[in-house]
Amino acid sequence: MTINRREFLVGSAVVAGAALTQRRAWSAAVATDVIVVGAGLSGLNAALLLEEAGLRVLVLEGRERVGGKILTFSDVPGLPEAGGQSIGSGYGRLIDAANRSGVVLEDVLPRQLKHPEIALVLDGAPVTKAAWPQSPRNPFPPSLRETMPWMYTPVAIAKANPLQAIEDWIKPENARFDVSMYEFLKTQGASDAMIDLAYDTNVSYGTSAHDVSALMMEFVEGFTRAQRGLKPAIYKARDGNQRIPEGMARRLEGGVHLKQVVTGIRADDRGVEVRTADDRRYQAKAVICALPFSTLRHVRFDPLLAGAQRRAVATLPHQMITQVALRSKRPFWEQDGLPPTMWTDSQIGRVFAIYGGASDDEVLSLLVTAYGFKSAWLDRLGREAAGRYVVAEMERIRPAAKGALGVAGYHSWTLDPFSAGDWAYFAPGTVTQFMPAMFQPHGRVHFCGEQTAVSARGMEGAMESGERAALEVATLLG
Repeated sequence: MTINRREFLVGSAVVAGAALTQRRAWSAAVATDVIVVGAGLSGLNAALLLEEAGLRVLVLEGRERVGGKILTFSDVPGLPEAGGQSIGSGYGRLIDAANRSGVVLEDVLPRQLKHPEIALVLDGAPVTKAAWPQSPRNPFPPSLRETMPWMYTPVAIAKANPLQAIEDWIKPENARFDVSMYEFLKTQGASDAMIDLAYDTNVSYGTSAHDVSALMMEFVEGFTRAQRGLKPAIYKARDGNQRIPEGMARRLEGGVHLKQVVTGIRADDRGVEVRTADDRRYQAKAVICALPFSTLRHVRFDPLLAGAQRRAVATLPHQMITQVALRSKRPFWEQDGLPPTMWTDSQIGRVFAIYGGASDDEVLSLLVTAYGFKSAWLDRLGREAAGRYVVAEMERIRPAAKGALGVAGYHSWTLDPFSAGDWAYFAPGTVTQFMPAMFQPHGRVHFCGEQTAVSARGMEGAMESGERAALEVATLLG
């Protein structure tokens, strides 16, 4: 179900009024009306909507900061984003939250359009766009020889996407499309060599085309295509996207209780008790779990989760991503004549140039992003050794960079104990098994988070899910 803030407030006005009349009867036994576990975008949005509806809300966050998977490298020039990269013009809920929180958004699309070039690097050597059609590493058939590796998969999905509407991806009748991306691409005529290069080399979802649902990827493609059909704009918060959840948290009357790691949730027909690692106990009439399933699976539930919901919480995978921000003492890309942004088959994965300055032509920093098994490999090295490896590999690929680079920031989402991976993805055959069962209320316990969104992805999906959970709780307490 897709709702907006206005519909939520109208729908919950009577519900909230009824809940408010019950406060005196509960006040001696419970600390608050609703506990929200997790202060990422979904939890903060749910908490704000419930407060606007007149309910008392307590937000518990295990980290020492708010924002969840929204993280800005605030000490790095250009403010590269480790999580929550960009905001589309159709991200209505998120844009509204930024505006209400006094966070200024800037359109960075013109800057991106000025610098579209990407250097392809295979086997440690750059391959120019002009040379690519004749390269022996090019696996594509004659009609696609000019297709760069990162372009093939999105185009293949768009050409064969069976979804009539974005929300259709969870409908049971579409279960036949819930096959692996490998199987999907093979039916589109892709060879193993094409799949290995175009999908498996830098894997945004999963570790290979074998462990990701094509049905989920069709949902992703549909949502992305819908965004492109709206106003051409890509927004970023002026001081980094992390400022958005920080601004949302400041608006909460009850604030956010940091360093409260939830370990157990017990519920019955009278209310809910939440326990934390420091042995504190919080009571409420209902709770909203806004944690990624990768960490929620370590919370003890009483009564236990059951069926598809239990399986989803226990097994839904989250993307392995490691990011290393680099400073450069000099513009080595001007010396070797190649774009600073790169797509490589090296263990460093992809390199994104962060532009800025008065004319948007200055490269302020570089953001190395390793996905899947490449991320896991860097993580095994340890932070310091991984940073040294990234610099050495950059110098090997781009000799002009020798002596110019230094590590300015590092974050592994997989090793982050409060995320254990970045965005969620679905294995083949699990979309229609898990959705929508995995986010149904478990008595007085409700669930949100980007992994539970139905009609949006990423940050907007997180906001959508928080909205849904807030409406469920407001209805329950009525």
